[in-house]
Amino acid sequence: MKKGTLFAGLILATAGLAVGLHAAGTPKLPLQAQRGAPQDLEITGDVPGIPAGQSRFVRYADLAALKQVSYAVKDDPNFDGPVQLSGVPLDEIVQALGATGSQQLVEAVGADGQDGNYTAEYRAAHQPFLVLTVGGNPPAKGPEGENYAPYMISHPFFKPGVKILAHVEDANVPYGVTKLHFYDQTAILAALKPPASAGAPAMEGYRIVLNNCLRCHSNGEIGGTKSPFGWPQLSLIAKGNADAFGKYIVQPNRVNPEATMPPNPKYDAATVAALIAYFQAENK
Repeated sequence: MKKGTLFAGLILATAGLAVGLHAAGTPKLPLQAQRGAPQDLEITGDVPGIPAGQSRFVRYADLAALKQVSYAVKDDPNFDGPVQLSGVPLDEIVQALGATGSQQLVEAVGADGQDGNYTAEYRAAHQPFLVLTVGGNPPAKGPEGENYAPYMISHPFFKPGVKILAHVEDANVPYGVTKLHFYDQTAILAALKPPASAGAPAMEGYRIVLNNCLRCHSNGEIGGTKSPFGWPQLSLIAKGNADAFGKYIVQPNRVNPEATMPPNPKYDAATVAALIAYFQAENK
């Protein structure tokens, strides 16, 4: 064998060893076929090793073995004051599952039907993490009896980075998280977008619904279930009675005294019009 060939072979072998060591150094989350304990986290969606339409489960101990972060969080709306939260960054979980982070939208499904939806851009900007301990103990009950267990999502701190008309980006901080659903981000966002013919207001409405409406209202398999009204019902109302739809968005209790939806008193006419335009353009 020529020296040059031998030298090239050694370089390739060394490079392969380095790649192998790097891959081996990345923690992998063992997937269980069934939930064995209440703290087992359900994993579903676009994840290697999980067949379409099925779920797997990750044990608390395996999550705790991943790289963790710990912060004295001062602005999480689930707490009345500063609290020490520790847990695993969502990006760390994405990587440990072997998913492609730049192509993933991660949905955290809350027990009360309110979800958090985390695009790659949101995760890069705000560093959300799955909370494993609150003040050194696993999540339990909140100050008003909320069931924080088994998991929550929080941030080191939250500084809004997006403003669409009168809508200011809000933190996605669901509690009682039992499941993470992974989506191909490009595909799911394309499914949620209005048709190009809908115009600029509908596109502004689309950006707002991703941060706000999708938490409690569902569109197909994605979105919260806190509200019984999903995309089809919202579309029918927006098309059938746009005036009532707009008033409900701003002050739900003035339209229905029994409404439980939080108000949006800062939404101006242009912001409401954008949401109406989005749901009027929605045909799914």
